[in-house]
Amino acid sequence: MMMKREAYELANSIKTECGTDKDQLTECPGDVEMKKYKNHILQEIRREKNKKRRTFRGGIAAACAAAILLTGTLFFDDEVHAMINQISWNIGSALGLAGDLADYREVVNTSVADNGYVVTLQEAVVSEEKLVVNYTLQREDGGAISMPDPLALPNLDGTLYINGKNVTGAVGGSSEFLDEEHTAVGMVSEYFLHDMDLSGENDFQIHIRGDRIDDGIKGKWNFSFKADGSLLLADTKRTAIGKTFELPNGGTITLDEFTSNELEQRISYSLSEGSDYLFKVEAEDSNGNQAEFDVRIQDKDSGHMQNQEILEDGRLNGEAGLVTMTLYAVEMPKESGRMSEDYIQIGEPFTIELP
Repeated sequence: MMMKREAYELANSIKTECGTDKDQLTECPGDVEMKKYKNHILQEIRREKNKKRRTFRGGIAAACAAAILLTGTLFFDDEVHAMINQISWNIGSALGLAGDLADYREVVNTSVADNGYVVTLQEAVVSEEKLVVNYTLQREDGGAISMPDPLALPNLDGTLYINGKNVTGAVGGSSEFLDEEHTAVGMVSEYFLHDMDLSGENDFQIHIRGDRIDDGIKGKWNFSFKADGSLLLADTKRTAIGKTFELPNGGTITLDEFTSNELEQRISYSLSEGSDYLFKVEAEDSNGNQAEFDVRIQDKDSGHMQNQEILEDGRLNGEAGLVTMTLYAVEMPKESGRMSEDYIQIGEPFTIELP
């Protein structure tokens, strides 16, 4: 963490530090070149951060809203409680965000132990058609979690119930070790809840079942809580786009809306008669901040792209006023499961004005 913070300080102060060599004034790059250097450093930091995050069952997504604990009991005795480290790992840290999400989250911090493992639900937050939770996983004896494959970190899939009804939908997430001793794993799970209104208060239950044979993590961990996404939705800024582009196969994509809040920035879009493509948008605001929006969820007629550069504060700045966007598409593989990186530009760049 210290190295990453120092790298950001370097990126932000590089302009003021250049131009001197002891007592001698030296030539500095111009503003354009300096902006390129700074953006390059920030991109490398974000790329390194993303390498450390392990993704499972679909793309990672971000969401946030106020949540209040409904029920939850500490199901292990004081001796076990003393043996494990109590880790405070908030949803912003879990998602790699630098902003303050205090207004939209509530600490749950409820632990359940089973079969030698303790799972702690740290926070639960909701947003537009989405629920996000973050957990920690530890052994009851406080020991290291041994993994046969260090790249295959444990993930705990949970069955979601809203107001007592089982809800199905896409699930994504990531996991990473939180300490050098590998005694704690942090996990984020996102539930994409299409056409569900989560702006009011709802009762949520998540039933987690760990049954992986390869790492020996087995057990049952159940959690309950109330959540209401109205505050985050009220604070979400929206800008209509309304740009339609023709795709190489004759279909069309319409970029409908750009939305921004403290937790995420996304571009929603609609498709005509399905699509054989995945998309991305490269964007730059008038202050020089750059971002790339990648698909997070897509079905036959709609989807949304999320700003991946928002991790580590790579956010488009609303105070900049104008944002120039360029749409790209890549064809989905017809035979192999390997995606191509050969994106092609679709249409011409366009500019929108942020509120």
